[in-house]
Amino acid sequence: MNEEKNLSTDNSPHSPTTTESEVIGEINIAPEIIATLAGITTMRISGITGMAGIPSASLGTIMGKREINKGVKVEIKDKSIGLEISVVVDIDTILIDVARHVQHEVKKVIEMKTGMTINKVDINIREVSYKEKEENPGS
Repeated sequence: MNEEKNLSTDNSPHSPTTTESEVIGEINIAPEIIATLAGITTMRISGITGMAGIPSASLGTIMGKREINKGVKVEIKDKSIGLEISVVVDIDTILIDVARHVQHEVKKVIEMKTGMTINKVDINIREVSYKEKEENPGS
């Protein structure tokens, strides 16, 4: 048993925890990747029916390319991230609850996947969607 304990506390240079925490160079994550993570995470939230474009359209939008990160603005300063996410929300939901859920999930996912700190997640509800009731043809 003591032998197992000694092995688990081995701090030799070949120990996985030493090599994983060893800094051997910079790791940079493009803002577009962070925007994509935020967009995908947002679209998975119940009550979100779409992303609303940022008012100034990008070339990709003009060219007809569908962008998952449409509606996400990213600011990175000193390994800290600020996000502005514009969404379309189902009118039958509690809008503020959906927006808060987006904030918490996006913060959690991006911090976990990037190791960076989220200092703000602003949510702009730009549109609401609703299902039109189908008329009964037998009436």
